[in-house]
Amino acid sequence: MLSKVANTNSSQPFPLLFYFCTMSNITNFDPNSIGLKSNNIFGLPFSEDEAALVLLPVPWEVTVSYRPGTAKGPEKIFNAALQVDLYDPDVVDGWKKGFYMMPIDKNIRSKSDYLRQCAELIITNMADGGDIAQNTHLAQKLKEINEGGKMLADWVYEMTKELLNENKKVGLIGGDHSTPLGFIKALAEVHDDFCILQIDAHADLRIAYEGFTYSHASIMYNVLQQVPQVKKLV
Repeated sequence: MLSKVANTNSSQPFPLLFYFCTMSNITNFDPNSIGLKSNNIFGLPFSEDEAALVLLPVPWEVTVSYRPGTAKGPEKIFNAALQVDLYDPDVVDGWKKGFYMMPIDKNIRSKSDYLRQCAELIITNMADGGDIAQNTHLAQKLKEINEGGKMLADWVYEMTKELLNENKKVGLIGGDHSTPLGFIKALAEVHDDFCILQIDAHADLRIAYEGFTYSHASIMYNVLQQVPQVKKLV
């Protein structure tokens, strides 16, 4: 069981939530043993309801401009996390707060795979000096890709909004850089203003890079245009 207690200290801008996990669901769990795939992220035996932190996998890589592979990120991270040591001298038994990674959505992955093939045609054509506007077939593919990007942003928004409404701490695992737009929109409904710290080799402020409205290289441009609650980008 996971119990939740709110700190209503009036000096805080919003209530702080403290989570206390009883031992009923982890009595037989050995943190020193191997990580079991039958459990969840880090080999922990928590359900979504019990976890304080819920991770949303977003296997999406439609507009990557260098090479594909990031859609496999959530799966690779889940498997690698089984090797993580749960011991933390700074947060003793911190794992008992509960961590859970949601199942990878196969429909999102399939949509990403299809649209990625479409995007590769467009990227190759542009690199060869082609004009998409003069190619009816590629123009239709571009339209599909941009509609798919909007669909993904809406899906991520709905998924993360629901988790935030349940007072969960939420993490997102991509996928390419475009994936958090919907999450940031959901956060904007929780916080009147906030800042983003971006650690990246690029600013991602390009406008519809390569014609893709929801390009990985346009994520922060879209955020600043669509989410006025974001007051600073660092």
